[in-house]
Amino acid sequence: MLFSELILAIMKAVNRQRTISSPYHLIKGKKSGQTIQDIGYFSLYPYFGVLPKLDKKAYDQAVQRLFAEGCLLDNDQVVDLSPKAMDLDIAASPLNGWKYRGNENLFFSRLSLIVQTFSHISQQEKTFDPIVINEEVQSWVKKYLKQIDFRDLAVAQAFKKELFTTLTDSGISETHKMIVTERLTGLALSGLTWQQIADSKNLLLLDVQLMWVEALHSWMGVIEQSKPPLLFGLMEGIIQQSSLTETAQRTKKLFDKGFSLEQIASLRQLKTSTIEDHFVELAMNDPFFNYTAFVNPALFEAIIAESRSRKTKRLREIKEHLPEASYFQIRLALAIREEQR
Repeated sequence: MLFSELILAIMKAVNRQRTISSPYHLIKGKKSGQTIQDIGYFSLYPYFGVLPKLDKKAYDQAVQRLFAEGCLLDNDQVVDLSPKAMDLDIAASPLNGWKYRGNENLFFSRLSLIVQTFSHISQQEKTFDPIVINEEVQSWVKKYLKQIDFRDLAVAQAFKKELFTTLTDSGISETHKMIVTERLTGLALSGLTWQQIADSKNLLLLDVQLMWVEALHSWMGVIEQSKPPLLFGLMEGIIQQSSLTETAQRTKKLFDKGFSLEQIASLRQLKTSTIEDHFVELAMNDPFFNYTAFVNPALFEAIIAESRSRKTKRLREIKEHLPEASYFQIRLALAIREEQR
């Protein structure tokens, strides 16, 4: 997937219902109530936080290119796609941002240092400057290497075999594989910079970085499923154990103990609106969430019916026709999973 295709995939989902900057916040992984709820409203889980260091200027330039290509229409208020953009067939992507939440970077840091170590040890080079300077990663890798008896050449060969086998099984393109492997450093061989890879493949810098994330997400999925003895160890702490953000988890624990929304806000010394955000996140992710504590079934059905009949998830538009519903109740109802309705 190219970066422009990523933007369009998100824009197609939110067309005429969100601002032009909403994809930017989603791609960066902003944990605001609006962004979190949009993930559920529009099923945008794969794209969350896939480029956390995305520069706003670079994003704006990509958007301007979409205008120039006739994919976007002038609209100061919301995303407005042209028929050309709506007809574009964007291929499925292996991105899994909500699941990994940026931890592909940790996985690759571990991998990079392990590969560098094997490369040097196999050639009897015992000292080298580590490619990863993060002390926590260095400490983790040292512990891991001791556990697998890394000085045994047979172990190094087994690790290499697992690496190439799982990469092949991931089904990603050769370009994706090259982007991953060209970032690795070994004895007398330095990993390439993003710009060097982009230039060699005639791609934009953001295209290369996004394809790198795609490759890692697909690869980690294969490792998680097949559990190869050596590589699977690198997945420690990588997979999110809860679909909720940490702050929403704390709110859930208090709610499960019987505290009300207002009491939780007081206990946690947070705004009521922030705790409301947490409940919307709970509704979005918990298939057993009981919404009746906040909105009665009749009003819930009315909100869903209004959203469907008008084909919108814009809160203000629904509120205009259901003034008896609060914005929180509308947000909550829209966040409830389809199978619970």
